[in-house]
Amino acid sequence: MVVQPNSLYYGDCLDVMGRWPDGCIDLCYLDPPFNSKANYNILFGSGGGKENLAQVMAFEDTWRWDDKAAERVNSIQRATAHPAHDAITGLHIALGDCGMIAYLSYMAERLVEIRRVLKDTGGVYLHCDPTASHYLKVVLDAVFHVPLRREIVWQLRGAAGFKSLAANWVRGHDTILYYVKSKDATFNKIWLPYNEEQLKRFTGKDATGRRYKTITANRRLYLDEAKGVPATSVWDDIASFQTVVNSKERMGYPTQKPLGLLERIIKASSDEHALILDPFCGCGTTIDAANRLGRRWVGIDISPFAIDLVKNRRLRDSRVPVHGVPIDVNTARNMARSAPFEFEKWAVSRIPGIAPNSKQVGDGGVDGRGRVYESTNGHALVLAQVKGGKF
Repeated sequence: MVVQPNSLYYGDCLDVMGRWPDGCIDLCYLDPPFNSKANYNILFGSGGGKENLAQVMAFEDTWRWDDKAAERVNSIQRATAHPAHDAITGLHIALGDCGMIAYLSYMAERLVEIRRVLKDTGGVYLHCDPTASHYLKVVLDAVFHVPLRREIVWQLRGAAGFKSLAANWVRGHDTILYYVKSKDATFNKIWLPYNEEQLKRFTGKDATGRRYKTITANRRLYLDEAKGVPATSVWDDIASFQTVVNSKERMGYPTQKPLGLLERIIKASSDEHALILDPFCGCGTTIDAANRLGRRWVGIDISPFAIDLVKNRRLRDSRVPVHGVPIDVNTARNMARSAPFEFEKWAVSRIPGIAPNSKQVGDGGVDGRGRVYESTNGHALVLAQVKGGKF
């Protein structure tokens, strides 16, 4: 299957990427679940105040050791040629049967596919936090067969003010692990403006009034010709939404990242018209940044809320094709037959404010839940049920 640029794909990124050819992607950024042991909610609304808001669970970032996890780990361990075989086997021995190894085996499957669809000049940026970053590095080392290209520290400026009650050192950064497929990977150095202290070093002035600083005895650097300061692996100049609470960018998506973060990554590791992949696209910041920078893009998400958010809010002025969801009665019927649980999630998500259950077997007949705000009674619980009937 040929990748359709500037499209959204609904479904598990492992399944979607598995239908794509080798070497079709120039750059991949992913901000997957971190195994943070948290449930993330999102507020949807049509404007006009609290009475129009509905709160649903966007996704559950809690991983458990269960039969599915055991099957996944055993599959990797039996496949001795699997790129992550040694890493997952060793981590399983060290960690035992637990949620972390369930998460790492899930990520290993998808990282193998990401490497396959990358071009030889391609790179991948994996955004994570200290919960799993050190384990993910082991998996990435195994999958990419090359050392870590760079560990980027994104300083969450202002985080201490929002987490001052933590009975520990306040976490002040996220980690972004940067890997490339080969030594020929695309990279464009990023230059940042001089700060006031650095500008003061341009003390010289020639006959025309141009400012300069002396680098060596026979060499001058003129301020109007200087590119600035090369960006390092510590990024402390891009504010997170913990810092800028009322940012115009903010869409209410729980793990949304700022546009400037993705613009820096895309500028550095791709050229114009490159194809950018985000396999966990969430609210679509990567897609927005790629659009603004003249790149092509493709986004995947297993959450129908995320797909709707990107299509109807992030890119509301464009006609974006969405693959993997019904577009008429016939395709809805086909989905209900071939993938009944996926159909159930899709159908429930058509009701504004309702989220499908994470558990789809033994759910007592309840297929989705939501909380709707009512001006008189506050939040009310809403239940949804999908009935297929006969086709």
